[in-house]
Amino acid sequence: MPDIGDPNQEAEFDRRSIVRTRITKGALLFFKGQPGTRGCNITDLTERGARIYTHDLPLVPTTFDLTLDNFGTIRRCRLVWRKGGFLGAAFED
Repeated sequence: MPDIGDPNQEAEFDRRSIVRTRITKGALLFFKGQPGTRGCNITDLTERGARIYTHDLPLVPTTFDLTLDNFGTIRRCRLVWRKGGFLGAAFED
């Protein structure tokens, strides 16, 4: 039986209709009504959303903004799930 935690075999069990791109890229989160930004890492990306790893971020609002290119592009996001330091975000725009 394959090891489900093995990233090489994970695609076998992934039933998503959209292809994910695995990346490790620094990004910034920012929240309406709160000054400043919070650093994070994008660990995979699709045209509809992203999996984000946050660094010690205990609370995350249900909507937030994300930039992967230092504010060249800003994506409005909706929090879909959270597990530990990882977040699932759906792009709103």
